[in-house]
Amino acid sequence: MTSKPLFFKEKPEPIIKQRLYNGRKLVVWDGKVKISAIQGWVENPRIELAKKKLISKIGDRELSQDEIFDLMKNDAEVKLKELRDDIIKNGLREPLTLSHDGKLLDGNRRFFALQYALETMQESDPNRQDLEAVEAFVLTEDATEEDEQNVLVEENFSASLKIEWPDYVKAIKVVEAHEDGLTTQEISKKFSWAKSKIRETLRIHEIISEFLMFATTPEDPDDESGGGLGLVEQDAETIAAKRYQFFNEAQKSFFEPLKTDFEFKIQFFKWVYEGKFSSFPEVRVAYKAWNLPEAKAALSQLDPSAAKSAKAIIDYNSRVVKSTDEAVGRIDNFTKFLKELTAEEIKIIPKTSSDNLEEALDMVIKMTKATN
Repeated sequence: MTSKPLFFKEKPEPIIKQRLYNGRKLVVWDGKVKISAIQGWVENPRIELAKKKLISKIGDRELSQDEIFDLMKNDAEVKLKELRDDIIKNGLREPLTLSHDGKLLDGNRRFFALQYALETMQESDPNRQDLEAVEAFVLTEDATEEDEQNVLVEENFSASLKIEWPDYVKAIKVVEAHEDGLTTQEISKKFSWAKSKIRETLRIHEIISEFLMFATTPEDPDDESGGGLGLVEQDAETIAAKRYQFFNEAQKSFFEPLKTDFEFKIQFFKWVYEGKFSSFPEVRVAYKAWNLPEAKAALSQLDPSAAKSAKAIIDYNSRVVKSTDEAVGRIDNFTKFLKELTAEEIKIIPKTSSDNLEEALDMVIKMTKATN
């Protein structure tokens, strides 16, 4: 079996799959790769003129990745800032493709846009971790130069001859086939979709159907929950189509709570309608925010960054819990260490160490009593 590249993250576990590049079937690894482990494509033809202009000033030598990065940031035609902003908002939409040693074969602009995003974001930004490691296809170690060339041709020269349907429209076609009585296997064959994706699409449709029902229900001040949103069907469906991927994130992250917790479901639908979410990571924490009063209060604010604030609160609380667990583990290990000391080992402990230990234990005991 081909060896897994070392720069893959361990979780989620990378998998082997087959992809078609320029008419040739290639076996690739599919997993998460740290941006810091990727080598950008310094020979990128996209900025050839800008490169020649710089070389004329600094002399004929190979440009560094940092120099290429600066060129791409300053080249208006590359539109790196626009792509950076989209990636910050929605994450990386399409995986990168790398050689087995980490050389970038496809996605050079996406790669430098990711670097641009990380350069722009604060170290404390809770969304930063979602961009530090991204999905990538990596050729196996037995891939040839011809295989790498096929990737470059397919991804950079083969023009797409169609504009794909929006996700919502494609989902409707799948749902219609399901309602016509086709099995998952038959739908998979008809649309060339994996059965797992079809099942996910049907789950998304379940959520959207309930959203449409709620959205088109008249407002009712006498109803405990205020009734529905009072939208006409077309406006409700426009929102569902525009925010389809947010419903997709919901089915991935909290499908069961949406089916069992009526109050949360109604509140989530209101949040979607109000445009609370500006990115996928913000949607993912909606149910956690619902169950954490401080985060729920933050998400209920009119501030456009309310969802980002709620996510920051949840991430902070998560780090505090993790830190507390680590402290407990260290104390337990240290206690075990002390109990296992023999009389002879205790006897040779220097007095200064004994005094320091006594002082530390006394302080911990006093602080524990004070907080209980």
